[in-house]
Amino acid sequence: MKEKILLDTDIGFNVDDALAISYLLKHPNSDLIGITTVSSNANVRASIASAVCGAWGRDDIPIYPGLNECMFVEQKSKYCPEEPILQKWPHRTKFPQNEAVHFLQQTIRNNPKEIILAGIGPMGNIGSLFQIDPEIPSLLKGLYLMCGKFAEFDFKAWTQRTGDNIIFNINRAGAIEFNACVDPFATAIVYQHTAAVHRSVGVDLTHQVRLSANDFFDKTKGCLHPIVCELAQMWTEFDPLKTNSVVFHDPLAVICIFNNSVCRFERGNVSVELQSEKLRGYTYFEVDSEGKHEIGCEVDVDAFFDAYFAVF
Repeated sequence: MKEKILLDTDIGFNVDDALAISYLLKHPNSDLIGITTVSSNANVRASIASAVCGAWGRDDIPIYPGLNECMFVEQKSKYCPEEPILQKWPHRTKFPQNEAVHFLQQTIRNNPKEIILAGIGPMGNIGSLFQIDPEIPSLLKGLYLMCGKFAEFDFKAWTQRTGDNIIFNINRAGAIEFNACVDPFATAIVYQHTAAVHRSVGVDLTHQVRLSANDFFDKTKGCLHPIVCELAQMWTEFDPLKTNSVVFHDPLAVICIFNNSVCRFERGNVSVELQSEKLRGYTYFEVDSEGKHEIGCEVDVDAFFDAYFAVF
């Protein structure tokens, strides 16, 4: 049977969201029943999601723009560098407004224990959903997140600019991860809850599944749709760290829905720092065999790429 999946995404910043959507559209056991967008310019992000879905021949996917603002803190992610892609590719411009969280709630309630909710952006929509309806997590079949940082690795501080304006600044020397820190109070709400399966892959794990730009374009030629390759080109040119590579952050989270051999998970409890203004969104993990969360602690890189490209 196909897995019913709801995807919450901040597509529009990095190509990894489009890579994750493409994977879910092509996997034979995936039934992507809806997409919600989150972060500033949620309507633009919805249009980009519709362009990707339409390019793969799936204009039927319901798409709902979600929350533009964060809980109690200013929105840090204010720019959508992939917006120029809309000048070339067909896309939708009209979407239901102010209904994303309600759409998630009703879809999950209408399909109890059947829905996997995948979160690959900041936690605003999902945190709001859990806040207004605390029973929702128990009605999910699973919750899969690309969120947090649970181990050390060489992750440099970086700044996102547009022109002379600083739009987003992570200056904590890699202590906190993007999706967790953009809307930290929403992140904390998400981790206060549990689900039948509550799994997170952190940036400490996802940074390992990367291809150099040259390897990416060689490997994906004739494989991925041209719109995805164009988004990848835009990302490599924009990348604030100038790594000249594509990292499959979000695809790692969604691939774990279908494949148990790519990542090894460890059970415990995740808590989120909120008291320190400078470290809000920092994710703590404590091992506990009876804990309510699982975090990815090891990834088989070769197995990941084999599994990812097999669906295309």
